[in-house]
Amino acid sequence: MIQLKEITKENWFEIIQLQSAEDQRNKIFERDIASNCFSLAQASIEGTWNVKAIYDEDLPIGFTMYGYSEELFSYEICRIMIDYRHQGKGFGKTAIQLVIDNMIKQFDCDEILLAFHPGNEKAKKLYESVGFKDTGKVITQFVDELIYSYKVNENTLK
Repeated sequence: MIQLKEITKENWFEIIQLQSAEDQRNKIFERDIASNCFSLAQASIEGTWNVKAIYDEDLPIGFTMYGYSEELFSYEICRIMIDYRHQGKGFGKTAIQLVIDNMIKQFDCDEILLAFHPGNEKAKKLYESVGFKDTGKVITQFVDELIYSYKVNENTLK
């Protein structure tokens, strides 16, 4: 069963070792996403982000970071990743739905944004499968990223 768990002194090292692709080990900025290590540092400094480990039972398989984006003036799923060894098993879809549900409960938000690299077709397919839609806007981070929106009232009952 997929679940979100707190990142603690007992599991943080396992979480920072997860990576999106086999060839992305020890990179601060992986090909399509910032590393979990970078994300934990960012969250500790900025203070507006929630970070969670994604587990399948007792096995850490991913990471997420979400909260209020001061840059986008909206609630955002800033990071969501499933370790490359666990991709293609449906974990990403379940995990993103858990994050959405947590955000709706925690923030009582009616819209959730996320941004991703335009060439990341796997991410695009995943996000669209749970109800995210292209806003037609782009944000410039380290590279240009597409902004997608999830409208709570269009996708779920509060």
